[in-house]
Amino acid sequence: MSQQPSRTSREGFPLLTDPVTGESVPLFVENLLRGEKPRAEWVCGAEFELFGYDRARGFGRLGPAQVESVLAGFAPSSRDLVHEAGAIVEVNAGQMNRLTVEPGGQVEFSGAPHRDLAGVERELRRYLVRLHEVAESNGLAFLAAGFDPLRSASEQRWFPKPRYEVMRPYLGGRGGRAWDMMCRTCSVQANLDYGSREDLCKKFLVGNRLAPVVTAVFANSPFERGRPSGYKSTRAAAWLDTDPDRCGMAPPALRDDFGAEDYVAYALGVPMIFAQREGRYLADVTGVRFDEFLARGRGGVTPLFGDWADHLTTIFTDARLKQHVELRSADAGDLEMTMALQALWKGLFYDDASLDAALRLAPRLDAGGAQLLRERVARDGLAARHGGVDVLGIARDVVGLAVEGLKRVAPGEAGYLDVLVARVVEEGVCPADILLRNFEGSWHGSVERACEHLRVA
Repeated sequence: MSQQPSRTSREGFPLLTDPVTGESVPLFVENLLRGEKPRAEWVCGAEFELFGYDRARGFGRLGPAQVESVLAGFAPSSRDLVHEAGAIVEVNAGQMNRLTVEPGGQVEFSGAPHRDLAGVERELRRYLVRLHEVAESNGLAFLAAGFDPLRSASEQRWFPKPRYEVMRPYLGGRGGRAWDMMCRTCSVQANLDYGSREDLCKKFLVGNRLAPVVTAVFANSPFERGRPSGYKSTRAAAWLDTDPDRCGMAPPALRDDFGAEDYVAYALGVPMIFAQREGRYLADVTGVRFDEFLARGRGGVTPLFGDWADHLTTIFTDARLKQHVELRSADAGDLEMTMALQALWKGLFYDDASLDAALRLAPRLDAGGAQLLRERVARDGLAARHGGVDVLGIARDVVGLAVEGLKRVAPGEAGYLDVLVARVVEEGVCPADILLRNFEGSWHGSVERACEHLRVA
């Protein structure tokens, strides 16, 4: 292959091992735009994180060996296990489904993309059935919540994945709750497609600007160390005190004229965490802006196209771009709420009228205002207000737009939003409100009862 990485021809697109330079920036833009698909091929994919606990150890978090055992329980054969540094870090669970491990041993299910939401639900149900079997046979329990409701930061069991051994010290110096984010948070994510440059830009803007509203709708983490934390989404609070270079609202989404080039320019200015060579994660580049790395390399490490792909995975904004749009602002919740999240974004994104209306409805704030709104949402959920933004009022309208959108593009799927119509539109509550109401009422302050409610396997 030619060593001219700046070419933008779709034929002969670079391999991950090809060198790149500062002249390769147009190629990075094209890499994002290669995800463009005709509407008939648009799909949805879910990513779903859970906390695992050992019932025999008083609901202590799972240790690395226990997490590896859980992953192995999903492998069709030993060939489907992926190892790093001697540890099982991933399993190909069949039908394009994958299980991976987060820094604190949280287990993440990445489902195969599907044209219809029934396919997404089917895979999630199959996963949860098998996870329940694994949990019962090993005396474990899995909870769906945005933040570990039981265990302190010092009680976490760090998973020995080489990537995390580099990330942990770097992020630890970039925010007071960065380690909480790594070990004590779980989310559910929706991945959706786009059809053109204009469509991509609209979806990126809506995904970032509506993120605090969606956080409020799905807030499901009001506990920390066995008692109320003072937040509706303790997960969101942890993210707010984690590396501002790569978390929160993506800065390009502040601009109405956003384009793919702007996202690349933003990512180029974000410091790197690692470079990967022959299975080793190198800290030589840690803290170096990617554009500086492109210009000069660092510590004898020459920039490769794969470094850019890896770098994009270390940007954790509310919505981020790969060759699709990733929506990352919701606390983990049960199957009903997980499917409601997929339906909400599909109804907004896959119907043109709903997407345009959502863009008009989404809060338009400056960077300071956007940050303050997220802070209010973390604490107050749907009751949050800031800068003229009534979160509950917007949430009700957003749910209505999603229902209308789904009725137009996939009428049989609108029922997935019934739970949001009942809770948000009619009652004005999120999952955290229900948890706290029961905790202070019929559960008589019992976090054990809360954990029973949150348990999914």
